[in-house]
Amino acid sequence: MEMNSWIMSDINKKIGLKIKALRKNYGLSQIELAEKINLSFQQIQKYEKGITAISVFRLHQISNAFGVAPGIFFEFEKEGLAGDVEEPAPKYGTSPATPSQVFTQEEITLLKSFRKIKSKKIRKGVILQLKGLVELEKTK
Repeated sequence: MEMNSWIMSDINKKIGLKIKALRKNYGLSQIELAEKINLSFQQIQKYEKGITAISVFRLHQISNAFGVAPGIFFEFEKEGLAGDVEEPAPKYGTSPATPSQVFTQEEITLLKSFRKIKSKKIRKGVILQLKGLVELEKTK
């Protein structure tokens, strides 16, 4: 295999691992992610395994689906591409995701439940209640 082909294959695999890690952190199946970006789950499988190169457009769609900056898919080790890929987590608020962030199962459950609330007023109320609980806890 030519050197450039090997590098491209390695990059595709690393990007695929990051997609898989994000998907799992969000608690989504391949089918659910595929539906979010209008693809087949088989294509998601190919991306996650690094079998198929992924276009910039698809990376943009996937990053939007997770609410992360597209650059997260290109955060490789400084010393070449070798080594394990850490599992990135979705970003909190507007700061970019970092590999050190990890969602707990409670956070995933909370996020899934919150996203099911259609009413903007109710979502705002939930946020205000959570902020109030945090303030109450601080006073104890």
